[in-house]
Amino acid sequence: MLALAMLLFFSPPALAQSWEPIPETVDTTLQLEAPPRPPGHYISLQGSYATFHGRAGDRATLERLAEHAAVAIPGIAGRLGIGAGRHIDITLADDERVFHTLQPGTPPSWADGTAYPQRALIYLKSPSIRPGTAKPLEQVLDHEITHVLLGQAFGARPVPRWLQEGLAQWVAGEITPELPARIARHTWGGELLTLDELTDGFPSDPLQADLAYAQSADLIAYVAGEYGPETLPVLVQAIAAGQPVRAAFRSATGDSAEEIDQAWRARLTEGDIQFAALGGDMLWWGLGAPLVLFAFWGVRRRNRLVLERWAIEEAAEDRLLAELFERYQAHG
Repeated sequence: MLALAMLLFFSPPALAQSWEPIPETVDTTLQLEAPPRPPGHYISLQGSYATFHGRAGDRATLERLAEHAAVAIPGIAGRLGIGAGRHIDITLADDERVFHTLQPGTPPSWADGTAYPQRALIYLKSPSIRPGTAKPLEQVLDHEITHVLLGQAFGARPVPRWLQEGLAQWVAGEITPELPARIARHTWGGELLTLDELTDGFPSDPLQADLAYAQSADLIAYVAGEYGPETLPVLVQAIAAGQPVRAAFRSATGDSAEEIDQAWRARLTEGDIQFAALGGDMLWWGLGAPLVLFAFWGVRRRNRLVLERWAIEEAAEDRLLAELFERYQAHG
């Protein structure tokens, strides 16, 4: 029983399926090509900023998404300080085969939505082929709209992956209070990625790539929270204009990239955030407080260097453990 609980406790989290990679290679000649034709039985609804395609049985969903896009596209463009771009073609696929074969590229098998910025194309899955627990389609659409608008604003210049994915998650409201703890779980026995490492590109290792996605989202949230959301359009415009990332951060915030990087990562190594990596109430009551504390101290002995970076002050640590023990006794 103890071995099973320890396995559950230290199993790495699954890759986040809400963060879809999109094609990174920018080919401006694709702008001249007509979008792939949807199946013959699909209907089309044209709006000011986007045209939606889908089966007649999904008309209500298409109409709802079209109304959302009419507000979301100019709204997202305004939040990012960029133009609304070209008219977007959005297909709501009614089966997996159509979703995968209709696209000009090969989507990941787990993708809930994809975007091709230079062709102004977005592909979504119909509610009929989505699990009931999936996030709202409007949220998926906002994520993909952000990819398209950023890609068109940058033109022939590739959008840095951390900026692209971080902003898409921020705009779509996918950044939750659980994110820092999720990052902490990835860094048990490892290192946080620096801003320079994120700028160089995402790692090929799946778990490290997932950490890069999570850190990108948290970095954008950190900048918006510390310096105000109005700094993000300045950052986007500076990088789109060709400024190096370090210079763009200085232009947007007034602080150096090194200062931002150090303060941001220091926040992610604070004791309370790292301890949150042990899990929420479900893990606490599922495994029991004594087991959690035992596992925590076991990891501490084996990963002394990592825990030194967590830098939990001795007095604060004692108070935290006392509070946890009192909580356990109260619910024991």
